[in-house]
Amino acid sequence: MSANKILPLAAGLVLILIVARGRDSRKLMPVPYSAVRITDAFWSPKIAINQKVSIRTALQKCESSGNIPNFKIAAGLIQGQQKGSHAYDSDVYKIIEGAAYSLRIQPDPELEAHVDGIIEAIAAAQQKDGYLNTYFTAANHGPRLTMAPTEHELYCAGHLFEAGVAYRDATGKGTLLNVAVRFADLLDSIFGPGKRYEVSGHQEIELALVKLWQATGEKRYLNLAEFFLAERGYAHGREHRALTPEESVRQNMVDPKDRRSVWSTRQYRQDHRPLAEQTEATGHAVRAGYTYAAMADVAGLGGGPGYGGALDRIWDNVVGSKLYITGGVGTAQFGDEGFGTAYNLPNDKAYCETCAAAANIFWNARMNLLRAEAKYVDVLELSLYNAFLSGVSLSGDLFFYENPLASSGKVSRDSWSDPACCPSNVVRVIPQVGGYLYAKDQDGIYVNLYVGSTADIPWKGGSIRLVQTTLYPWEGKVRMAIEPDKSEEFTLHLRIPGWAADGPVKSDLYVFDDAARRGRVLPNPVINGWAIPSPEMNNGYLLIRRAWKKGDIVEIDLPMPVRRVRANAAVEADRGRLALMRGPVVYCLESADNPFPVQEFGLPAASPIQAEFRGSLLGGVIVLRGEGSAVGSRKVDFTAVPYYAWANRGQGWMNVWIPEAGLGK
Repeated sequence: MSANKILPLAAGLVLILIVARGRDSRKLMPVPYSAVRITDAFWSPKIAINQKVSIRTALQKCESSGNIPNFKIAAGLIQGQQKGSHAYDSDVYKIIEGAAYSLRIQPDPELEAHVDGIIEAIAAAQQKDGYLNTYFTAANHGPRLTMAPTEHELYCAGHLFEAGVAYRDATGKGTLLNVAVRFADLLDSIFGPGKRYEVSGHQEIELALVKLWQATGEKRYLNLAEFFLAERGYAHGREHRALTPEESVRQNMVDPKDRRSVWSTRQYRQDHRPLAEQTEATGHAVRAGYTYAAMADVAGLGGGPGYGGALDRIWDNVVGSKLYITGGVGTAQFGDEGFGTAYNLPNDKAYCETCAAAANIFWNARMNLLRAEAKYVDVLELSLYNAFLSGVSLSGDLFFYENPLASSGKVSRDSWSDPACCPSNVVRVIPQVGGYLYAKDQDGIYVNLYVGSTADIPWKGGSIRLVQTTLYPWEGKVRMAIEPDKSEEFTLHLRIPGWAADGPVKSDLYVFDDAARRGRVLPNPVINGWAIPSPEMNNGYLLIRRAWKKGDIVEIDLPMPVRRVRANAAVEADRGRLALMRGPVVYCLESADNPFPVQEFGLPAASPIQAEFRGSLLGGVIVLRGEGSAVGSRKVDFTAVPYYAWANRGQGWMNVWIPEAGLGK
C-alpha cells in the first residue's frame, strides 16, 4: 500500500476516533529545532560532543554488540547469529534519529555516509510484506506479531517511524521513511477496528504514528495511533470488550514472592483501565511518559475524548507526589523501573532512568503546547538540566541508566548498557533542545527556555528573527534582539521560571526554605533601555505587547540566589534534609570536592552560601561554597557542584539531600 492512498475505516468501528481531522486544538504551535541555531557556551559544546563522540560511540557499540550486524544477518548479507533481545533494533533507530537531528544542525559527510550504509542494511532486512524485526527474522524466535502486549515489536516499529521521518527531513533521503511506511501499512492491515484489538507492551508506536501521519498525510496512521491508545484498558482479541471485574483483578495480581510478576501486569504498561479514566501515574515510567505524550498529541488534534482531563489528573499526581527534585521519575519500589506510591522517593535507591527523564521532557513539552502554561516547562527544564543531563558524561562516551540522588561511592557510568535504551535516547534528545526554546500562537511568540541562540520563526508569510544572548543557566540576564521582516504587532511571552518565583514546580512537593521565597517579585523587563514598571502576567508568562520593529532589544534579569529546598513532610526520605538549587540547576556534594565524609555533613538552615564560577572545573560550572558541620559538629567548608556533572571524576560519595545541621546522618 502506498502512503499516498487513504484506506476507508473498517466497518463496525466501535471506538470514537478523531472527528475533525487536521483541526489543531493545541493552544500553541512548536517552533522546530531546525529553525533555531544554538550558539551559547552551555549547550553548544554538548551538541558538538554529542555529534563527534556520543553518536559515533553509540554506532560503534551497536556494531560490536550485534545490533547493526543483526540487520545484515536478517538480509542475508553476512553469516552469523542474531544477538540481543527483541528491543535491539530500536537502539539503532534512535541513534539514526539523533544523527539526523545533528546533521541538520551541522553537516557531517562522514557520519551521513556511515548512516546511509546502515539504512541500506535495514532496508535489505525488511521482508516482502513490510515486516521488520531482526529478533524474529534473523533468529526465528517465534511467530511474528503474536505477542504484541508483551514483546517490543511495535516499540521498535515506532522508533523506526521516528527515525525515518527525522532522516528524510534532515537529509532529503526517503529510503528509511519508505521502509517505515511499508511496515506501518502492514500493521494497519492487522490491527484496528474489525481486526485485532491489541496494544503494544512498550508504548512508543502511538506518538510515532502521529509523526508518520504528519510526514505523509496518510490519515490511517493517525487513526491507528488513536486506536492503540483507545484500546488500552480493554480485553484484547478479536473484539472491543471491557474487562470483566474478575479479569481486571487477575491480570493485575502481583505475587509478593516474585518481584518480576509485576512486569506481567496490565498496570505495569498502563493497560489496566481506559486511559481517559486513569487518575495517577503507575507502572513503568518510560512507557507511561510515552503514553502521556501520545495522549497529548491526540488530544491536541481534537481526539481522545477525556484525555485532557486524565492528563491533568496524572500530571498533578506526578508533580505533586512522584517527582524527584532533579525532575527524575521512577523508583525501584516494585522492581519495575516504574512509579511507586505517593511520596515514596528514596534517594540512594532512586531509579530515575535516563529514558524516563527523556519521556518526561517529551510529555511536558506537549502539555505546554496543549495548555500554553509555563508550569509544564518548569518540569521540562528541571528534568533537562538535571535528571536527563546526569545520564551522560561530560566526555560524551559514558552513560547512566539509573540516576540516584545519593551514592555510597560504588556507582560509576558505563561505556554502554544492555539494554542500551538510555545511551540511544541521549543522542537523540540533545540535538533537539533547540525545539524546546520557542512556541507560538496566532497572536504571539512564547519564549520557554533561555539559551543563547538565533531563531528564525515563520510569521504570517514572513519571519521574525530572535537573537538570545545569555550565560544561562549560570546567570539570569537575558538580552533578546527582535528582528521582524517588517514592523509587526504581537505579544512576546517571556516565561518566568518557577525557580524565580514560587518554587521549583507548581505543587507543594518542594518549597524554598528561605525568606526569598516569601512574596512574588517579578523582574521588570527593559525595552530599548526603558523599564516596564508593572508587567502583565498570565499562566507563568510575562506579557509584552507592542508593534515590534527591527532593532528592538528586550532585556530581563532573573535573580539567581542560592535556594535551600525542603520537601513535603510526607516524603520520609527527605525529612530533616535540605537540597540546594540555583536557577534551574540542582546541586550535590561529592567526595572529590570535600575533605570530610560527605555522608556525615550537616547543612545549616541559614548561613551564607556563595556562588562561584570555576571555568576549569567540570567543563566550566558555578559551584556553591559555604560552611556546615561534619561529624562531631566540627565546622567545615563545603563545595557543592551541579548534580548533572557528578561521577565525572571517578567513584565517590554523593548526596543531593543533605541533613540539616544538628539532625544527624
